[in-house]
Amino acid sequence: MVYRQSPHQLSFESFGCGLSTPLSPNNEWVRLADIFPWKELDEAYQLEFSKKSTGRAAKPFRMLYGAGLTQNRMKLTDRGVVDAIRDTPAYQYFIGLSEYRAEKPFAYTSLCTFRKRIADISELVRNIINDWLRAKIEAVVPFKVDVMITDATAIPVKIRYPQDTSLLNQARQNLEDMAIDMAHQLNVPNPRMYKREAKQVWTAFSRHPKSQKQSVHKQVKAQLQYVRRDLRYINEFIDAGAILTAKQAVRLGVIRILFDQQWHMFTHKIHHVADRIISLQQPYIRPIQRGKAKAKVEFGAKIDASLSEGIVDIERFEFSALNESKDFEATLDHYFDLHGHYPDEVLADTLYRNRDNRKLCKDLGIMICGPKLGAKPKHVDAKKRRQDTDAENRRGAIERRFAFLKGSVGLDLVNTRTAESLAVKIDQAMVLSNALTFLRVFAIPILISTTNEGRTYRFRYKFTTSTKNMVA
Repeated sequence: MVYRQSPHQLSFESFGCGLSTPLSPNNEWVRLADIFPWKELDEAYQLEFSKKSTGRAAKPFRMLYGAGLTQNRMKLTDRGVVDAIRDTPAYQYFIGLSEYRAEKPFAYTSLCTFRKRIADISELVRNIINDWLRAKIEAVVPFKVDVMITDATAIPVKIRYPQDTSLLNQARQNLEDMAIDMAHQLNVPNPRMYKREAKQVWTAFSRHPKSQKQSVHKQVKAQLQYVRRDLRYINEFIDAGAILTAKQAVRLGVIRILFDQQWHMFTHKIHHVADRIISLQQPYIRPIQRGKAKAKVEFGAKIDASLSEGIVDIERFEFSALNESKDFEATLDHYFDLHGHYPDEVLADTLYRNRDNRKLCKDLGIMICGPKLGAKPKHVDAKKRRQDTDAENRRGAIERRFAFLKGSVGLDLVNTRTAESLAVKIDQAMVLSNALTFLRVFAIPILISTTNEGRTYRFRYKFTTSTKNMVA
């Protein structure tokens, strides 16, 4: 597959002339389209294509990446965002079409293919956009506040709530289908797997939720026995020369790990195991202990993020429950690489303010606010209390950004199947959050008053997304 440049886009004044309804320059998507470095992003996207590639040309980067941003903002599915783009001129302008067309610009399956393709350069794309926005902020803001805020949060993924009984029942059904397919390959009778009896046992258990608490142990034992017998049949068929498809082979590997974990917990009478499988479709997801009032355990990814100059960036991305305090030194080094110096102040919660991180900040001359370790003193200076309260209030900026990410740009419950797609969606949400924050901040008018020789002068400024168009 080859890649070709997209045609030049018309201005927003003439974009909607076919409908006799030109787009408004204050439209959010029109303003967003003007602040992204599409040329630099297009050059980065070309790295995924070989110069010797032939065949049908791929869709432009702006079209598919812009559709992904629209999908996050409006919380739509792949099918839904394609239909919305077909019906909305502002969306079509944002994704770079030369004119409005009342038809779907691409098939919804192109979004899935695109996410897989840019998975390797998703971090590069995010860094290009963040550096571009950071440069725009430094161009219009004459002063800098060297303060860094860091915190971690979980990104929940939409999955069925994991239960040992349901996971084992699903594994049993998958193994029965595999065994039948392999028996047909070898032209032998289907093995005796007691499918009807296993289904009756599961149905009797699942239809009486009130009595499940007393029968869970018995049901787990029965399902483990069914799965163990099916695995033995699968091993015999493989030794006889039967083969599985690539998808079946991956699922079989996950089921083997699931069986070993469940058997270990059953025999040892425990409920915890390392790297516990909680989904056969998404085996990379792990339970994350959060201790929140809403949900003590969340299922998805965990990110360690930093906020400086209004730009939020990802410092670490893991599917396991990482300890974000260990990334503190790397976060400071990342800040140094971006700005050429360390921050004057760091705002972080209690988990970051351990003894090692405090010593690191002291050696680097960085102020880290918050109470010291150990028991609280009986008498606290009023000034110190006010400083700690003020620091905690300012640290809330990153908490509000997390709330914005989960409430407005689609990270409240990510609906995706592969780890690559999840990483791309998180990067797109970060990019969109920074861009929307940039628009909100610099769209606020600034009023400056001054008095000279008895006369009062008032200047009203309003920043635009382009410094060359900035007027007073």
